[in-house]
Amino acid sequence: MTLWKICSILVTILFFVAAKQLNRKKPILLFSPAIVAPFGIMVLLLVSGIPFQEYQAGTEFLSEMLGVVTVAFAIPLYRNWGILMSHWRMIVSSLATGALIAIMAGVSTAMLLGLGKEAAISVIPRSITLPIAVGLSESIGGIPSLTALFVMLTSFAGVFWGPTLIKHLRLRHPVSIGLMYGMGAHVLGMAKALEQGDLEGSSATLAVIAGAVMTVVWAFILLPVILTWMGM
Repeated sequence: MTLWKICSILVTILFFVAAKQLNRKKPILLFSPAIVAPFGIMVLLLVSGIPFQEYQAGTEFLSEMLGVVTVAFAIPLYRNWGILMSHWRMIVSSLATGALIAIMAGVSTAMLLGLGKEAAISVIPRSITLPIAVGLSESIGGIPSLTALFVMLTSFAGVFWGPTLIKHLRLRHPVSIGLMYGMGAHVLGMAKALEQGDLEGSSATLAVIAGAVMTVVWAFILLPVILTWMGM
């Protein structure tokens, strides 16, 4: 059993490293490690006939390490706390506005595309990190699995379009760049922002945390209005 766990972890790491190398050569969303690595592992499991439950049990150590990694994001946040607090008015107003726009844009787009009322409710938490988004979706009557899909698509799109937006909007301040990545791409955005710099990563971490709180508040304030608008 120990050998199986070691092999499962090594295979997972190998696929991730290979995906990173491919992404360096082909820096587009389709070749993102977050897409290529899971896809490669799924193909391997299908070809080899290994049940997903066995693979999941073998790699549970990596899942447990997510908690450690999440806590580690607080280190640059602590180091740059003073700088961030000097911009607190801009941060609060930006995140509050961003959370509001994300909800309204998501609901409006879902209804215009004819995705249905359930999808419109499920898209409300799309701009916050996955665990909180799923819980919020359950609380407001959405479909958690559909919410998870919307969150992933938002995160991938944020990481993909982020550099283009930074270039065309001429964003230069590290705090602005970090807030954009954190609010627009969640945890993947945090990782991308850390590649830009320590202050960018700190800002993104703060955006993920504070943005989630503001989205929850906005969701419960706006839910009666949204339900009335949809005739529910």
